[in-house]
Amino acid sequence: MIGPQLIFLVTGTMLVFIGIVFIAYSRNMVKSVMSFQAVLFGANLALFASVLGGAGGDRRLMGDSFIIFSILVGASVEAVGLALIAAIHRRYGTLNPEEIRRLRH
Repeated sequence: MIGPQLIFLVTGTMLVFIGIVFIAYSRNMVKSVMSFQAVLFGANLALFASVLGGAGGDRRLMGDSFIIFSILVGASVEAVGLALIAAIHRRYGTLNPEEIRRLRH
């Protein structure tokens, strides 16, 4: 029987791989940041799945602390990334990385 731990683990792994593929093929910086967040959400979900199967209270508390810390770090990385993207858009007028490279030289 498939339990919730396996479902969360498979879903988290799929999110990580889909996010990596979209980061590689994205032509827009905002989409790249969103794809990075999908990778981070997948990693958090996989971490949650590993904590879900644990029996002890200390392990559960430590796992929950790691998940909360990871969410906070991910939110701050996203905020900084979007601020940088806004500054780049203001300066160059586009979010296409290839176009920005062409305009820079």
